Amino acid sequence: MNINIIKNECKKQGIGSIIKYDEPLKNHTSFRIGGPADVFCSPNNIEDLKKVLSISKQYNIPFRVIGNGTNLLILDSGIRGLVINLNKGFKKIEFSDKIVKVGAGVSLLYLNKIALSRELSGLEFACNVPGALGGAIITNASFKGNCMADVVQDVIFLTRENKIERTSKSNLNFNYRECNLKGKPVIILEATLLLKKGNKEEIESKIKQNIEIRKTRQPLDKFSAGSIFKNPPCYYAGELAEKVGAKGLFRGKAQVSSRHANFIINNGGASAGDILYLIEEIEKRVKEKFGIKLEREIEILGER
Repeated sequence: MNINIIKNECKKQGIGSIIKYDEPLKNHTSFRIGGPADVFCSPNNIEDLKKVLSISKQYNIPFRVIGNGTNLLILDSGIRGLVINLNKGFKKIEFSDKIVKVGAGVSLLYLNKIALSRELSGLEFACNVPGALGGAIITNASFKGNCMADVVQDVIFLTRENKIERTSKSNLNFNYRECNLKGKPVIILEATLLLKKGNKEEIESKIKQNIEIRKTRQPLDKFSAGSIFKNPPCYYAGELAEKVGAKGLFRGKAQVSSRHANFIINNGGASAGDILYLIEEIEKRVKEKFGIKLEREIEILGER
């Protein structure tokens, strides 16, 4: 990829101001880890995004969307190609009674507060999920039996061919930690959610309960990427990791949380290599002791 050609093309299209080069991705992930992106883009609107995708397609540049950078480990040599972040210009929230149209870049924490102020229920499970809406839909974010599939009605996304398409909930095939948009070269732009009218005090109480559960069980005060592994059928990944002695295990500045063994934390200055070592060590130990192959919930991108 010729960076000068890309720079000139972006300038010609009038989007030079939204592009950065060799941008450290540790500044854009909850792990605070990650090498540089060749090209990093924060579009202001759909038209900017379409121009970026057009350049990406014209010059055969692969792209990734990282949202709030949660549930993500970016390796130390960074990502070749284009990284798109929608946090800047995709934050609209429009209410119509119990129906909410939400931009993909809206954080679930903020959306929760706004829903509470309108006495709307249904998002209490997401009160402490640090990600943005787009990523939460792709991974069907959940907590204590509730998930995004409970509230999503339809999704609007942009295809690799720059076509805007809408799909209904029934076509998304929501499942544990995924929907059928996962892994496809599409970018979620917004979604329509259907919430319920509720009592503000009851909603607030449920939110406080969920926050308290997370505080006591998860290392929310540390840099992490959330759960590392999906729960295998009939098991909890954290319990399996704890039973093989992984809790508290460390490598460099990375450590398996002493509070919850399905979380790995960055104590400051950890490398992606340190994190990856611990992930692979847990996988190996669980496989050897229980014969269970853990499936990663965290997405790992880039080059070592």
